[in-house]
Amino acid sequence: MKLGRKVIVWSVVLYFALSIPVSLLHELGHVYVCTASGFDYRIWIDFTGGHMLCSGRPHVSFAYNAMGGVFGLAGSAAIITFWLLAKRHHAILAVGLAYLADQAAKIILEGFYTRIYESGAIDGYITALQVSSWIGFMLYFARIKEPAKIAASDV
Repeated sequence: MKLGRKVIVWSVVLYFALSIPVSLLHELGHVYVCTASGFDYRIWIDFTGGHMLCSGRPHVSFAYNAMGGVFGLAGSAAIITFWLLAKRHHAILAVGLAYLADQAAKIILEGFYTRIYESGAIDGYITALQVSSWIGFMLYFARIKEPAKIAASDV
């Protein structure tokens, strides 16, 4: 199987270039619920990603916990929509789908399994899911279909 180098290179570039904006968008989802509940917040980025700290505990905890993933999902959908409109590079689609899978998982984990998520016990699994889905989509869209070979007996 041959792989298109262009898709792989652009996928790597886009994945890392969009990691901070998607992470910030995710955190802005939490900020939205935090400020709507009347609390102050603090937001920052470090080598592990984006973080947000709400000065209080919003009344609607499920919304607060899941809203980061919802905003991140919207950002991922925007990436995919951009690809649908431009249809220029499959790398855009691969990265958008990888972030979509990651943010959907975070909606479920942060919304329904909050204690486990907040404990940090599954951070490695979340990172593995994100990276493996990205690599999987990247390799899938980088495949180059080789022309079918005609068997000598068919001639």
